[in-house]
Amino acid sequence: MEKLSIAICDDLAEERIGLAKMVGAYCARCDLNPKLRLFASGDELLHVFSQPRQFQMVFLDIYMSGYSGTETARRIRDIDQDVPILFATTSQDHGLDSFRVQAADYLVKPIQPDDVARAMDWCLEHVPEPLRCLSVLAEGEWVDIPLSTIQYIDVYGHHSCIHTDQKDVVTRRGLDDLERAIDSRDFLRCHRSALVNMNYIQGLEGNDFRMRDNGLVPISSSNSPQIRNQFIDWTYFKAWGQT
Repeated sequence: MEKLSIAICDDLAEERIGLAKMVGAYCARCDLNPKLRLFASGDELLHVFSQPRQFQMVFLDIYMSGYSGTETARRIRDIDQDVPILFATTSQDHGLDSFRVQAADYLVKPIQPDDVARAMDWCLEHVPEPLRCLSVLAEGEWVDIPLSTIQYIDVYGHHSCIHTDQKDVVTRRGLDDLERAIDSRDFLRCHRSALVNMNYIQGLEGNDFRMRDNGLVPISSSNSPQIRNQFIDWTYFKAWGQT
């Protein structure tokens, strides 16, 4: 399972650490690989919250000194429209605030493990595709690559090259393993040595896909009709908003 970046923000250390332990226990049961970031204030969280897709989930206490949880959530929404926000509160009287910032859920304190499990179950089932990341070991360091930035992956020798819209990342993970980890309908295994993100395909050119970066990705000659049909079907579904 790929790494799950989760922010937990509460100005009370005991509440913050307790919630982190419950989130960690849930991830262990579900074989998830969490990267937990703990923050003591909304100001502290916003200081590092600089771009979309930075976190896959944000837990926010509502009553905090400095920026409140709802104000922090509003500022987060200015940066990231999709990340699931889960409020933690001592009161149930925040339904309107939750609606305004499109909160995924809110947990009433004292929070119980079952509350965390229920909320995280829902979030993981509804995590938008742009928020999902692929974690790979490259040049001795773990790198989190948002799936939405991957154009295609091809194989050279014992290495896989992940071509993103910003740079190329080389890893020793095999293509079969990467395909299982990505597990997305937007990606098509078009060749034994190539996996393509169909969002970046410009068109068909002979026995290749022409990509947005002007690169060519080969189409398997033995499965060419099936692969072409899969791409055409995907384009129809995408046009009708059913992906």
